[in-house]
Amino acid sequence: MLDINNIGVSFGGVRALNEVSFTTPDKGITALIGPNGAGKTTLFNAITGFVTPTDGTVSFSGENITGKVPEDVFMYGISRTFQNLNIIPELNLRQNMYLGFIGKEKPSPLKSIAGLNRSYWKDAEKRIDECMDFVNVTEYAEMTPDSIPYGVLKNFELARAILSNPKMLLLDEPAAGLNLNEKENLAAMVKKIVGQGVNILMVEHDMQFISSLADYVICLNFGEVIGKGTYKEVRENKEVLRAYLGDDEV
Repeated sequence: MLDINNIGVSFGGVRALNEVSFTTPDKGITALIGPNGAGKTTLFNAITGFVTPTDGTVSFSGENITGKVPEDVFMYGISRTFQNLNIIPELNLRQNMYLGFIGKEKPSPLKSIAGLNRSYWKDAEKRIDECMDFVNVTEYAEMTPDSIPYGVLKNFELARAILSNPKMLLLDEPAAGLNLNEKENLAAMVKKIVGQGVNILMVEHDMQFISSLADYVICLNFGEVIGKGTYKEVRENKEVLRAYLGDDEV
């Protein structure tokens, strides 16, 4: 589904990614791992249009999306979350969801004059309710973020990310900051989303979380792919072990 072919990214002469290539399976969960500074978030940004690759191509469902702006990548069916929660604190969760819906498809001013936007907002309300119910955050819909547990807000991020019915969802460190129970709940939500036919690529540092979810794992180090395969295959890869443990420990 997602085909990364010899992607390179440079910042002022510094090579952040170098000849990164892989193809995600058509279904399931692909995990992108690696030490801090390996280039994982840079790769996410190159895929989603926040960074323009210096060389190489990104293709999605057979379409070349290299260098597309984020709005265009989104319209191809790729949605993402970020390491930090991008939630407006003054708005309740439902209001934050409406902003996501407006970002996908704006109501027409001409239709507003004619009173024809009622169906737009009715559809928006229905879809928002469906997504919030899907990840079990409906009871928090009228509450502002400061009064909601962090684990619930992480689930809310998933609700907002699936609002547009994406084909692929990119999750950037979804388990960061969560306790064990919250991680288990999040894992269940991720599996539920995959069950709806959504392909997932996630950056994550928690190996236990990855081992319970990932069908395929790719390891980056210093901007290059040093291992890929099943979790077991990557875990036993000597280059991967060196990246995490150092030469003396392998």
